[in-house]
Amino acid sequence: MRSFFLITLALCASAADLPTIARVGVSVTEKKLTLAEAIEMALANNLDIEIERTNRDQAETAVRIAQGAFDPRLQFQPGYAANNTPTGSVLQGVDGKLSEDTSTENFYYRQKLPWWGSSFEVDFTNGRTSTTNLFSSLNPYFNSQLLVNFTLPLLRNREIDQDRANISIRRKQRDVSQKDFEIRVIDIVTTVQQAYWDLVAAREDVDVQADAVELAAQQLAQNQRMIRSGTLAPIELSASEAELDRRKDTYYSSVGTLTEAENNLKTMLLPGRHSETWSDQLVPVDTNTAEPPATDDVREAVADALKRRPEMRQVALRKDANQIDRQLNSNQIKPQINLVGSYTSTGLGGALSSAENPFDSFQPIYDRINQLSAAAGLPPVAESSLGNLPGSLIGGYGATLAGIFGGSYQSVQVGLQLDFTARNRAARGNYTNTLIEAKRLKFEQSRTEQLIESQVRNALQAIQTARQRIVSAETGERAAREKLESETRLFQTGESTNFFVLTRQNEYLDARRRAVLAHLDFNKAVARLEQAAGNTLPNHGVTLR
Repeated sequence: MRSFFLITLALCASAADLPTIARVGVSVTEKKLTLAEAIEMALANNLDIEIERTNRDQAETAVRIAQGAFDPRLQFQPGYAANNTPTGSVLQGVDGKLSEDTSTENFYYRQKLPWWGSSFEVDFTNGRTSTTNLFSSLNPYFNSQLLVNFTLPLLRNREIDQDRANISIRRKQRDVSQKDFEIRVIDIVTTVQQAYWDLVAAREDVDVQADAVELAAQQLAQNQRMIRSGTLAPIELSASEAELDRRKDTYYSSVGTLTEAENNLKTMLLPGRHSETWSDQLVPVDTNTAEPPATDDVREAVADALKRRPEMRQVALRKDANQIDRQLNSNQIKPQINLVGSYTSTGLGGALSSAENPFDSFQPIYDRINQLSAAAGLPPVAESSLGNLPGSLIGGYGATLAGIFGGSYQSVQVGLQLDFTARNRAARGNYTNTLIEAKRLKFEQSRTEQLIESQVRNALQAIQTARQRIVSAETGERAAREKLESETRLFQTGESTNFFVLTRQNEYLDARRRAVLAHLDFNKAVARLEQAAGNTLPNHGVTLR
């Protein structure tokens, strides 16, 4: 349940004239607050800053995501296959069927290199096969192969490719996000300063309106005494009462404005609506006029602002990103010519097949021919031989690996790959878009420079104007106070009227309000000039991490 606290201000000697107004949710507890403390609280608790930090973190993560294109990839593919194939040749399989059982364990490694768009691949394939093929001298046998491929672009993708461009562009985008964060922090610091000075002015305005009520109450009390003594017409009483009520109404309005200014500042400073400080009265400690920058030279101020403003750095970073994009799309117009090289080493090993050699079926024929040759006095026919397998192939998986890494079964291949896209309108269109974007960024840079110069000029003008207004308002306040004092003395001696006294009071109160507004506008102008000149963070000792 909400608590409502009633603040009572004593404004005059008469208890009947004490104006009272309830300030919703505000207790009598005061929290004194300097401008530096207000800025520190805002930077520590402001939710907009936390949101902007998440955007910056996402941009940093996007860089790491782009770098993932160069992460090595390792694949492992085990498998098993049982194949039964019909065959029309008895040389391939018995009873018209060739049966083979194969187990595989294959490894694949893929690596994209960050230099010249090159990449390499390593394939290490392994298989164990058992077969019913009578002509296979090894059964079962192991067959392994080591394959290394290397690709090097010679034209397209050599200087830059999509993956390298993505990393560079996202780094620029990360820096842009950092500048977004800096701009947001500057905006918050400036807004806090203005809200702080709004609260200072609101409290001063409440004091002015309270004094206005007090003066009206004093005038009413004096009129009542003079009416009782017969030195003042009773009709003057109504005018004094009406003026007192009017000033009370203005006072109540100023208290409402104070509450709004206080709540506005609390919204920027506090982490949530459950903070205990929500119920406190914020009492600004720094009530003096802020110190403006030392320079009044427009050219110097604008030149410094163009160097310091993060918006200018933002545009420069976006131009850098566009330059990278333009370089990429210009490169994509070129034909693709890749130098490709590969190295292959193969190993084979297995156990000698226990199946009968089909060539042994020719032995009876040789024997019969040689018998007939001997009877005819002819020399015998020598048996044909296909030779024997080398001993290095007989064995298990170890023999296969020995063949890969120490054998003589290596192959080397070098060649070119040419990919030419006729007209290549997609790449040319993308390149044209980058030129258009570069032109747009150039216009945006000019517009940003104009905006910065305009802001610096306006802030310097506002400072000079407010400074003169302060002098005029303070001079007018002194003169109005002297006229009021003089008019009050004349009224007490019967040489003036109630109307003139109230008029002089209003002139004096108006001069005080104008002084309050002039100081407020001056302080806000100083904050705006700090922002326009890019000095907000160093002037308040704020460092971004």
